[in-house]
Amino acid sequence: MALTSDVMLAHPLAHDFIRQQAAGFLSRFTEIPLVARIFASHQRWLLAHIALVQYFETGQILPARFFDRIEHNAVASRNTADAFLKEMETYGIADPIAASDRRSRPLVPSDISINAALNWLELHLETLDRFDHGNRIQKFHASGRDMSKVHPLITADFMQTAELRDQPKVFDPFIWLNNGNIIIDWLIANSQSVDPAAERIPVGIVSIQTMSETFHLSRTHLTRKLLDAAKAGTIGWLGARGRSELWVSNAFRAEYARAQCIKLAIIDRACARCGLV
Repeated sequence: MALTSDVMLAHPLAHDFIRQQAAGFLSRFTEIPLVARIFASHQRWLLAHIALVQYFETGQILPARFFDRIEHNAVASRNTADAFLKEMETYGIADPIAASDRRSRPLVPSDISINAALNWLELHLETLDRFDHGNRIQKFHASGRDMSKVHPLITADFMQTAELRDQPKVFDPFIWLNNGNIIIDWLIANSQSVDPAAERIPVGIVSIQTMSETFHLSRTHLTRKLLDAAKAGTIGWLGARGRSELWVSNAFRAEYARAQCIKLAIIDRACARCGLV
């Protein structure tokens, strides 16, 4: 039986498991920063999943059909979707392939992007296995790491889940920012294990300059977003900004865990349908 989000959230080690997963996301960002940066805003994350579904279903990404799916799911405008595909091709994330009609401009994901998608799925399977001591990751490897059936099921559910389509207000200062998802993961990965009822979760001392270099953002832009989050009570500093311990609110950590467990439950349902549970 697939795990539910409520069961996972009630687990006494839920925050520890979610923090380990966030650390895994950061490792991927360090190992393949180009791919991670391209998909590190919420809108790009959705665009990438829809493109990957089309590839798994048809063996190629046809821009015209991709645009139709993007519009049908109300993810972005056609112009934004077109710019996304062109950027994928420019950076070698997707490669053009021959077609009888040159106007169709079909693309396929490059090896590096397929591997990134596989690693993304495996990170979630490992987290699910931590919750119930399962063997999803072993079954996935035994299948030859074939995600062509499970991924479309996952994405179809994503598109129908409001909590994943529309992120919580507490994420607003970061969610549409380039590398915004990575910043959120970083805050969680570096949060310390404290009493679940604590109002403030310590993150550590880190300069804004170091953060801007890590996430490839201008210091001014990042500072503005951090101040927006501080005004909302999402984050703060115990003393001087950037020179004292940074903290995140319990509400921020709780919403992150809730969103991740909803996503994990979707992935697990798809796994159950594909015989991976």
